Order: sequence, then C-alpha cells, then structure tokens
Amino acid sequence: MDFNKTLEFHLNSIKNKDLDAFMSTVRLDDITLIMPNGTLIRDKEDFVELHKDWFMDEDWALDYEILKTEESAEMAYVLTAVNYKDCDEKGNPVYMNYYLNLIFRKCDEDWLLIHDQNTVYSK
Repeated sequence: MDFNKTLEFHLNSIKNKDLDAFMSTVRLDDITLIMPNGTLIRDKEDFVELHKDWFMDEDWALDYEILKTEESAEMAYVLTAVNYKDCDEKGNPVYMNYYLNLIFRKCDEDWLLIHDQNTVYSK
C-alpha cells in the first residue's frame, strides 16, 4: 500500500474506532506516543491498552484536516489539525483542538506508524 492510502486507512481507522485496522498500521516494537498532557508512552502493551480503552468509549468523535505531508523513500510525515469532541464523567461536553503529528517508516512494503504526537492548541 502506498503512503497516502496507508494514511487514509490509518486516520479512518481512528474515526471508525477500528482497533484491529488501526494496529495494522502501527510498528508496535518501535512506537512513541506523546499525549496532549505530555505523557510519553513507549511500551507497546501500554500503547495497545490505551487505544483499546479509547476505541471502546462511544462518547468521542473527531474530525481532522491534513495541514502538511512529506514523504521520502523510507519515512513519511503528516501534520493534521484535529477537532475532538468528548464527554466528561458527568456527561458534560468537552472540546479539544490539537495538532496530530504522525511519522511513518517504510518497513518492507508497508508504511507503519512509529511516532504519534498530540499537541493542544487554542483557536
């Protein structure tokens, strides 16, 4: 699969909360995740568990706009602006805007995510 198709598949798997599809685009033995609050996750079990719990949560939805992509023979980068909607524990709406920075590495014939950084911004 070429990079653009992988990227579309990856982002749609998030929107559709499809854990298996999402994980098929991740290089779990070399993943780095930086959460909006600065928490660093590099352990594959922690990464999988976090996404498993998040995808099971039915309250959230997101939309995104791709701001920039760069692709070389071995690496690819994408910057998106995400509008995230969720509910807190009391059912009150929560909105967050953040930049999602993704880096993929070419592994054999597949593009796999190795870096996922989320940075909150104000509109």
